[in-house]
Amino acid sequence: ITLSSQKAFEVHPIVTIKTGTIKALKRCVDTSKAVELTLNDVTLIADNYTSDYSNPQPLTIGGFEHGTVVNMTNVNISAKQGYGIITFVQTELTAINSSVDAYGALYVKTDSANSTFNFINTSITSDILSGDTAGNSFGAIVISANGVSVHLDSTSRVEAKGNNSYAIALGTKDSSDQEIVKNVDIEIKGTIVG
Repeated sequence: ITLSSQKAFEVHPIVTIKTGTIKALKRCVDTSKAVELTLNDVTLIADNYTSDYSNPQPLTIGGFEHGTVVNMTNVNISAKQGYGIITFVQTELTAINSSVDAYGALYVKTDSANSTFNFINTSITSDILSGDTAGNSFGAIVISANGVSVHLDSTSRVEAKGNNSYAIALGTKDSSDQEIVKNVDIEIKGTIVG
């Protein structure tokens, strides 16, 4: 599915998307309520940054209800000029045999406190080579919320490409993310490259 619209799918409340590619200008899959979302054998692509649509976000976990559960198996997410997975609410996400390649691969926003992310045989990459300048830094995993747990097994990998990208960042320079990040648990048994 290739769309020239801002969003491809907004999902409610229990949804499975499988086998195919979804390409949209900004959001491929968007949750606006607490949902149970399963993605199997899917590619999500939102690579085009424009002033009309700002940063692409292929998998956007949002809304005002906490408690979204996402299970991903064999999923590839690409957002070279955006955020591969971005969360605005408390989320429990498990990714198996997947890859996320984006300016910011996983961006956990302030209101996503007490979220849990488990990655098994998954590659998480921040690739900002096209905008690799001082002051434009971001990271593969960026956490701006309290009480977040991130676990990567021994077959998973976090990679930050470029001189101004971090593998893991707690907080950002954005004035709306200036809160002190507390009680974060990060366990990486795999590889970190940066």
